[in-house]
Parts: sequence; structure tokens; C-alpha cells
Amino acid sequence: MSLTLGPRSSSPSTQIYARVVLGLLIPGVTLTIALLILCGYAAWNPVSRRYLDRVSFRLLIYALVAHLVFGITYTASSLMVFPGWQCALLVFLPDLSLMFSAGMFFCMAFNLPLVLAHNVNGQKMEKYYVLGTMLVSLICNVVPYASDKLGWDEINGTCWYRSTNPADMMRWLIGTQTFWIMLCAVGEVGAFLTIIGYLVAYELDMRRFHPDTQFKTNSTEASHRAGSTILKFRNIIFRVGLYPLVSCLLNISTSVIDVYQMKYPESSAFNWRLNLIDLAIYAGRPLIYGLLAATDPSLIRALRALRHPEYESKTQSHVPGWPTPSACLSTVIDMLPSEVEETSTAPTLGTILEEGKEGCLDDQGGIKPNTLVPTQRASIDVVCHI
Repeated sequence: MSLTLGPRSSSPSTQIYARVVLGLLIPGVTLTIALLILCGYAAWNPVSRRYLDRVSFRLLIYALVAHLVFGITYTASSLMVFPGWQCALLVFLPDLSLMFSAGMFFCMAFNLPLVLAHNVNGQKMEKYYVLGTMLVSLICNVVPYASDKLGWDEINGTCWYRSTNPADMMRWLIGTQTFWIMLCAVGEVGAFLTIIGYLVAYELDMRRFHPDTQFKTNSTEASHRAGSTILKFRNIIFRVGLYPLVSCLLNISTSVIDVYQMKYPESSAFNWRLNLIDLAIYAGRPLIYGLLAATDPSLIRALRALRHPEYESKTQSHVPGWPTPSACLSTVIDMLPSEVEETSTAPTLGTILEEGKEGCLDDQGGIKPNTLVPTQRASIDVVCHI
């Protein structure tokens, strides 16, 4: 977390800090609360519940809850700057919620290639995502809190990491916060690149199984197909890449600024502007991630189902003998039929392809053999346990 609104600035007007922080945190916290209430109602309503029954969406909810805690505590820590035991607590809570939310977004990115490319059950992994992230977050924040490394910093005149030795403060900052947050951001990018590789492999497999496509293996043709695959799935790549892109912009920039301010704590006009940028980035996190969550395809489909419940009943009873939609394949990103023309004729990837079958999941999560996948909405094979 960045420096709070202390008197370290060379400018006497700390009201600018307060206006920036409150101007970003209030709409961010408000949007987060509204989203959590909306998602709670959609998950409670049987009409829309099936659209939100995904591991990645639940991880998103956990991250939003952490951002809600972060927004409230960061507001207090930014505006209530004074020595005392409350000072250490107001550093500990935002840091803990910040690291937990960063870990949840990393788990969201990590879960998708893990399920698609490696056939791992996301539902079984969910508890490990949450418990592992919470464990790392607690260790990285309880240790400096218990070691009395958080509290009133006499040098900067604010609530942050504190020590008489600047090098010691730097080690604590990097070892307990900066390294882990940047690791989560880099891990999201790695997962995103894995998905791109999976999409290329998906397209090659689709061409191989399509009866009208001649499969060529020379390097020039393969390179051309890889490029055309990225263009073909550009909407999916853009959507999946949004979270890693935002995480890199927010986490890496704030980490670099925090380290710089720790290394060069002197008051100057440049540091004042830099601290203002740092505060704005931290304060804008709930709003930025809230806007991304508001455009999540699963939430949009759930709201569409709530708005037109009569269409849902028609869809569920459209074809006799079909499994209920909650037991069938679900998607992270919808694709237009023009984007994947072969989806209805080629075997799906992931679990189904490895098993050599096509079909939907049964009530126990298994694959129903010899069952064709509906073609009303073409999609990448992302089973419901993602």
C-alpha cells in the first residue's frame, strides 16, 4: 500500500489528496456494494443461478469482497493519519485485503488454463485457491504487524512501514508485499499466454476434425494459422486479457512507485506528484475492477435471464431429452457463430477431447457419451466447473 495522507508532501494543500482518494473510493465502494447485492440476488434466484455457478465467478466475488474491505479501510487509513496502535491496524487491513484480492485475480487467471489445458477439476481446486491465497496473505501481513514493522513512520510522518534503518524497511516492503503482488500480476500474464497457445491448438484441432479442411503441417502454414487464430478469437483474447492487463498496469506501477518512495523519501514537488498518482491508483482499484466485474459475461447472461424469465423456461424445454442447462457446458466468453463455424461438427477440446467423446455433463459432472452439443450459441469448451 502507498503512503497515506501525511505531511511528507512539499505542498501544504493535502485537500487535493483527500479529494482524489474520496472521489475514486466512494463510487468504487458504491459500485462494489451494488454488484455484490445484485450477484447475491442473481445467485439466489433459480432462473439466473445456473449462470453464476462457476468457480471463476465465485473467485471474482471473493475479490470484490476484499476490494470492499480495502476501499473502506484505505479510506480510513488515508484520512485518519496519527500515531497510535490504530495506525498499525490501518496499514495491516488494507495490505491484507489488497494482497488477497490480487491473489484471487491470479487464481481466476490460473484456473482457466489449468482446467482447459490440463483437465483439472476447478471445483476441487477452489478451496485450495482460497485457502492458499488467504494463508500467503496472512503470513505476509501478520509477520510485519507482529514484528512492529507497521505503524507511524517518523521519517515520512505517516502510517506505513516503519524502521530506523531504510534498508530494513525496503526489505520488509519487498519481501512482504511488492514481490508477491508483482508475482500475481506476472502469473496472470503467463496464464493469459497459455490460453492463447490453447486457442491456437484448439483451432488446429478443429481444422483437423473438420471434414472439408486439408490438414497441412509445414511451418509456414502453421504460422499463418496461428496468426489467423488470434484474429478469429480476438474477442475472447481481449476479454480474457483484460484482467491481466489491468493487474499489470495497477500492481506493477504501484509497486515501483512504493519502492521508489521508500528509497527516496525526501520531500519534493516530484515526490508529491508521484504520491498523488500512487494514491489515485490504489483508490481507483475498487472502481476499475468493479467496472470489469459489471461487464462479466456470466453476470450479463444472469441479468438477461432475470429480465426475460419466460425465455429461460422455453430454452430448458426446447429439446426433449436434453440435460438441464446447469448440467451442460457453460462458457467464459460467448462467441459469435461466425467466429467458430466448426464448433457444431468437431469434437470439443479439454476434457471431452481427451476422453474422445462429445457431449454435456451429467448431474454428477461426468460426460454423457454420444450427445451432441447444442449449436445455438457457439463457444469455447469451458465446462461448468471452470
